[in-house]
Amino acid sequence: MGVRGNPLPGLPADARGRVPTDPCLRLVGYPEVYVVGDLNGLGFPQLAPVALQQGRWAARNLLRALREQDPLPFRYRDRGQLAVIGRNRAVAELWGLGVAGLPAWLLWAFVHLRELVGFRNRLLVFLDWAYTYLFREPGVRILPD
Repeated sequence: MGVRGNPLPGLPADARGRVPTDPCLRLVGYPEVYVVGDLNGLGFPQLAPVALQQGRWAARNLLRALREQDPLPFRYRDRGQLAVIGRNRAVAELWGLGVAGLPAWLLWAFVHLRELVGFRNRLLVFLDWAYTYLFREPGVRILPD
């Protein structure tokens, strides 16, 4: 089934739950409303890095609107892909280069810790990961019904 957006009732959406937007991430017909992440209908991958970039871009365009400047169309910058496939095993594709195994796993951990907000959050997640790794405890998993 893949990723699906969960649009608000009353908004038009395609089969994947995406809402039509203009190139500046604004809801078609409502230029004061921005749509980012899985709901955005521009056809970008429904991944966290895309949503983060869109959120920053929407904030930039909101600031431009406050200054009475025209919004800028969104440009996605693909920084590569990372995926963990097991203990000490991951795959990465960055700038056209493939990396696998422990180096990719460490890179994945570094990138994910760096993206967290605040030192406290980074420290707590790092300590949780370290405990899980050292004692082979299963990590916290919340699974839907």
